[in-house]
Amino acid sequence: MKPNEVAILDSEEKYIEDNIDFNKAIPASEKSALMASLREASVRKPVTLRMEGADLEAIKRLAEQEGMPYQTLIGSLVDINDVRKVIPRGR
Repeated sequence: MKPNEVAILDSEEKYIEDNIDFNKAIPASEKSALMASLREASVRKPVTLRMEGADLEAIKRLAEQEGMPYQTLIGSLVDINDVRKVIPRGR
């Protein structure tokens, strides 16, 4: 983001920003659900996908330039493009 650029938040991010309070304890009734959600969110799962050979070679070249494994680059591209905005939650 550029220095004078304003971030546009989605509704979930806006809710979090509006309701954040660092000094507020999490109620015990919500804590276990929150912890389970955090554990699930941090689990990376292996996938297999098919793609054009030329696309894979281009990704491998870019990954080498960036100094990272190509699988990490693919994962980063998925994160950057935020699949949550394309695929609604619960699907």
